Amino acid sequence: MPDIGSFVDQYPDFLALDSEPGLFNKTPNTGVCFFKDDSYFDTIDGLYNAIVYKDIELLRYYKSRYKDVKFFIPIDYSPYGDFDEEQILHNIKKEIVVYLWLTFECDGIVFPLITYGLEDTFGWCFGYIMEKSNVCISLKGVMYGPERELFMKALKVLIDTRSPKALIIYTVASKESSDSILWYAISKGIPIIYIPNTLQIRNCGGIK
Repeated sequence: MPDIGSFVDQYPDFLALDSEPGLFNKTPNTGVCFFKDDSYFDTIDGLYNAIVYKDIELLRYYKSRYKDVKFFIPIDYSPYGDFDEEQILHNIKKEIVVYLWLTFECDGIVFPLITYGLEDTFGWCFGYIMEKSNVCISLKGVMYGPERELFMKALKVLIDTRSPKALIIYTVASKESSDSILWYAISKGIPIIYIPNTLQIRNCGGIK
């Protein structure tokens, strides 16, 4: 897999879901992300399939859809716990394909997104992210229970092996709650960039 990374000092000031096209230009620096169930975007006419099967009409549609977007988080293809390593690796490859297309075809600033499975994947699942790159992390679905413990272990491996420039955070919880799960990164002095989004504003009134 090609290594990917982002070393810019610019960050979005709002994250719109791909299902919120009316918010793609909420601010001049709005970013687009895909933090929804895979059934929404991993479809026969989804962006990944359009790219790999060279569907010219679909690619024109997506290029037009994102033509005024400056920042992107690549598609979050979920690595569910019961997926084997081959499937998780395939989903990471899909993320990278979309990352490269958004970078080169939409002239976007695209931030790598962490994807991991169970603990035995930690030795290789972050290897495609360049050291000292900005990295995006979604905290949705990992704030409680065994998912929280797994995430915190994954975060430690990411910090220790990739030394990220900054962490760009998508969360629907409060800053205080989110800080509690990111304590290792904070203790290492990694800048934490919280980006407001519709659900976070609705749930908590914004990042404070």
